[in-house]
Amino acid sequence: MAKSSLDIRPKDKPEGKKILIFAVLFVVLIGASWLVSRNKGASAGKIDFDLYVMSQCPYGTEAEALVLEVMDSFEDDVNFNVEYIATVNPDGTISSLHGAPEVEGNIYQLCVKNSHPDKFWDYIECQNKNMSDLSGSFESCANEVGVDYSTIKSCADGDEGKDLLTASATKATELQVSGSPTFYIDGEKLNLGARSEVALKRAICDATDREPKACGDIPEDKEFTAYILRDSRCTTDMCGTEQLEEQLNGTFSKISYKELDYNTDEGREFYDEYGLTLLPAVLFTKDVEGTDNYAQIQRYLVESNDLYSLAIGASYNPSREEESGRLDLFVMSLCPYGTKAMDVMEEVLANFGDSMDFNLNFIANENEDGTFDALHGQPEVDENIRELCAAEYYPNSYMDYVWCRNDNLNDDWTKCAGNFSAIRGCFQGSTGKNLHSKNIELANELGIGASPTWMVNNKYSFRGIDAETVRANFCKFNDAPGCENTLTGQAAAPSGGAPAGGSCN
Repeated sequence: MAKSSLDIRPKDKPEGKKILIFAVLFVVLIGASWLVSRNKGASAGKIDFDLYVMSQCPYGTEAEALVLEVMDSFEDDVNFNVEYIATVNPDGTISSLHGAPEVEGNIYQLCVKNSHPDKFWDYIECQNKNMSDLSGSFESCANEVGVDYSTIKSCADGDEGKDLLTASATKATELQVSGSPTFYIDGEKLNLGARSEVALKRAICDATDREPKACGDIPEDKEFTAYILRDSRCTTDMCGTEQLEEQLNGTFSKISYKELDYNTDEGREFYDEYGLTLLPAVLFTKDVEGTDNYAQIQRYLVESNDLYSLAIGASYNPSREEESGRLDLFVMSLCPYGTKAMDVMEEVLANFGDSMDFNLNFIANENEDGTFDALHGQPEVDENIRELCAAEYYPNSYMDYVWCRNDNLNDDWTKCAGNFSAIRGCFQGSTGKNLHSKNIELANELGIGASPTWMVNNKYSFRGIDAETVRANFCKFNDAPGCENTLTGQAAAPSGGAPAGGSCN
């Protein structure tokens, strides 16, 4: 199973909001940013700590649970408060990302905070045991924590509750808070990076000069080095690392960098020593294991000699010679995402004509005894071979066979072979197996295991299964006839109900 690109800090956000992700990108991946303010000037009284959430957001409830873990340590120093992210509409109604049940949940929780502030966090803790059905615990949680249910119900059912949520949502809107969770301390922002108890305690201690007692027990974060290898010849966005470094800095307080260029002897030696194939590459020293936030990224790390390689969705291959006008597609012939990618090539090839050199490559493995393994079993191996036989004997029309087969891969393949009579002998003899053996070498050499994967000009990889995505990425590196056109955008779902987008790997 291939490692996915990294996005370690989730946050619920309304549609249309951009989320900064680790993949370059990469990703990955829903993204998150925890914001804490810093007010070093305060010297008396408690600091105000505001947590902005949506009551049915799982990341928001995780943040509330984290705050509950640290509250007792800072009860003399911090006022912990919760506000709610929602939209107050022009007609006075209120909407929220998770719908009307969330609006109602926000209101009930605010009514408890307003009338029983000493019971508020207990009520939150009770409700979050089943945050997907808040209405089912409005009364039971009130009884459990000692809140008068009739009081909060009257508040929630009347104008009082609506006014409380309007005021809370307005605070979020004025601060331009849209992601759940978001932290504030006295209005100034600090990127906390991760949701660990140690990280949150350290951020609270950094936010004040009063030095709460709990601050003396917090260890310093572990230092480690990140090696970043780039290729100075690649100046496109796919080779940039600015956003990646910004997120790394927000996640690790003691990270330092060693930057390398593939176009130097040191850079190429590093590339070869650690078995890299795509750039940019990010590798960590193993001291990262001792950092506060190691658990947040652990599943995105692959051990490589004495370092860890971070999966960031890199797509530039510096060691391959560029071949202008070339487009390679790597697929599994029975993968619904792969077949959809092959199908959109009908529109792509019609648009570019002879200005595009298209090559179809299959993803499989060859065993020592000459047999093959494929994700979807022997039927996929057989179909790979038949399609390669079609390409070998009918280079100008083989995609017609492929598109015919993709219409119904469960049907008898010979129904599509009427104009491709050479397929049978090729498939049944040694020729087809030899074609398959040679064809799958490229995917294995490049470490490509996800169907579909595209590569432009023998060098630049990308993902997608719609014609416009293919056109746009091909034209990033080729000024070819057809680049001026706009093709069909996001593809419909592949047959069998698989969603548009995704891959088999």
